[in-house]
Amino acid sequence: MNLNKIIISSASLLFIIIAACKSVETSSIDPDISIDDISYNGTIKQIINSNCIVCHSGKRPSGNLYLTNYENVVNAVKTRDLVKRINNEADPMPTTGLIEKEERLAIQRWAENGFQLEITDAEKALNTIDTTSTAFVAPDLQAINIDVEGFDFLEKMQGHWVGKIHLLGRDIPWFAFDFRAINSSQVHGLFEGGSMGNLFNTFFVAKYKGVKTIMLRNGGILGGIYRTSYFVLTEVDNNEYVFVDAYGGKQIMWVKISFTKDTMKMLTYTSKMGLKSPSKHIEFEGKREHQDLAKDAAAKYNFPSKEVVKKFPTGMPLQDWGEAYPIVTSASYMMENENFDYALLGEMAGDPIQISDIKNIASLQLKFKRKDLSADKNIQVYLSRVPLTNKDGSFKSAYGYIEQTVMDEVLLFPEIDYRDQEFTLTYLHQGKCYITFVVDNNEDMVPSSGDYYSVSKELNLSGASVLKVNNITKTIQ
Repeated sequence: MNLNKIIISSASLLFIIIAACKSVETSSIDPDISIDDISYNGTIKQIINSNCIVCHSGKRPSGNLYLTNYENVVNAVKTRDLVKRINNEADPMPTTGLIEKEERLAIQRWAENGFQLEITDAEKALNTIDTTSTAFVAPDLQAINIDVEGFDFLEKMQGHWVGKIHLLGRDIPWFAFDFRAINSSQVHGLFEGGSMGNLFNTFFVAKYKGVKTIMLRNGGILGGIYRTSYFVLTEVDNNEYVFVDAYGGKQIMWVKISFTKDTMKMLTYTSKMGLKSPSKHIEFEGKREHQDLAKDAAAKYNFPSKEVVKKFPTGMPLQDWGEAYPIVTSASYMMENENFDYALLGEMAGDPIQISDIKNIASLQLKFKRKDLSADKNIQVYLSRVPLTNKDGSFKSAYGYIEQTVMDEVLLFPEIDYRDQEFTLTYLHQGKCYITFVVDNNEDMVPSSGDYYSVSKELNLSGASVLKVNNITKTIQ
């Protein structure tokens, strides 16, 4: 058996952040300014923030490359071949594809001209132009009334979905989502990436501008960058459901979910908050492998019902994105500080729904002593429906790889960086699961021969739990 490799990296993150844009669907380079009249503060910083900062910031930047300030960027150009990297079509940075040609050229010419820091006179002149004519006009969104249609979506979304995903320009042959009810009118799923960040998708009944409908709260945290975005159901066609940005509409970002028997397809498009026309961001297609956990949760919470979780009588409240981003285009709430926790970042961002508002979820704090075989190693954490190890402690493998049927029992699969002594997993489903730790020695991103591992341990998650880890002592044969 040759199990397909799972390729997941910090560049394969499931979210977007605010783009630095003057107006909708425009380049970061103003057409009225010469490419020789640009500075870091006036233009280059905007390009970097729009395209690079997601992966190259925080405690664990991709490739250990920081691009968070002027000194970082200058150093990256001089010592890390940044100009060459952003022009490498075969291995683009960012992984979604090359940034705009004029933006790449701007970085190159800026470097050739001596790395100007302060805003140039030409940039200052442009900043005095009245931009009210380019102000964003939000569409008049018409939410679907679930008393008429669309309510069946909640029940259809339940289950453990296993399949493949196209993510940020990459095809990943194995991926999974575990959607379960967390109350009578809310179904929740999570991708937990571990040290690199996470992404949740929570669908809930809401009253949006007086209409009882379904909304999506999507977001997570990466490298100290907190973001949540809200979507509202606006289209229903048989087994297809479309959710659009709850302020900016489909021109900003949207999600389409469709069902065919036991298959679910999730397609997301984003415009980087209006920087460009929406393009494909994620495409997941999976089969509902298991329903027992979802059915148990549905019975426990009397799901689904039409009980309203949150009311937005006049639409979405808008966050002030600051002077640098005067045009708000999305129902998105963001805050950056790598030293603050989830709860505080959410409060600072003005998120309409805080993590403390969400009931029936759990957290698990992992504390690594690092005195076992995990010393100086990244750790793959597998939360699964069944143990990944046998009663005798051996790993459930065949032909040197984890058994495919066993892999398809995995619910979450975060990776913990070798420098982390502890890490807290949030937004977890309550109840029974198993946890197994693997050190991926050959870096093929799947448990296989030669990898170190721990014997699977049963957990019963509820509220906040703590688990001390120092039992990675075995080797997969």
